[in-house]
Amino acid sequence: MFYPIMLDIKNRDIVVIGGGKVGYRKATNFLNFEGKVKVISEHFFTKFYELENKYDKNIILIEDTYKKEYIKGSFLVVAATSSARINERISKDCDDEEILCNVVDSLENSNFICPSFINKGDLLLAISTMGKCPFLSKKIREDLEKRYSKIDEEYIILLGKVRNIILSKYNHKKDKLLKYCLELNKEELKDFYEELIKGENI
Repeated sequence: MFYPIMLDIKNRDIVVIGGGKVGYRKATNFLNFEGKVKVISEHFFTKFYELENKYDKNIILIEDTYKKEYIKGSFLVVAATSSARINERISKDCDDEEILCNVVDSLENSNFICPSFINKGDLLLAISTMGKCPFLSKKIREDLEKRYSKIDEEYIILLGKVRNIILSKYNHKKDKLLKYCLELNKEELKDFYEELIKGENI
């Protein structure tokens, strides 16, 4: 059973073994969350070189077969090769080194999984079916993206500021005011924030 948890991977050493499209998607996600990524593969999907140009020193591409030395000292590892035998070996090596490992095609050889997710700044929604129905996770993610399409990072930051004022000045009716905030669009929320700042009667 997998426990849902969020990890701070900023400046953490992450190793992806496998230079195909799956490895590319994993590497891209880790880079977007400011991880330092090393990718090991004999051949690379062409878009990997775009990542090199975009992320510069945060990604290293090593053209080689897998060797245990490549995972030494890393925070987490993703095994995304086309060989079940090699992926299983990577998983065992990670167990020996006490490193988090995700084998993309084998739940039983993984001690963490990468859920489907929506990232809107400080709003992060993760969806998983524990590898059983990825297409269902994708559908739920797409449905949620449509439902919350108007929410962006600016809205989340503003909502946080409004919440802080309500908790400090209007704690006696916080539930009512916080519920009211969620009914406002971004422009209406900005106006309400200004009212709170001015100390107008709420």
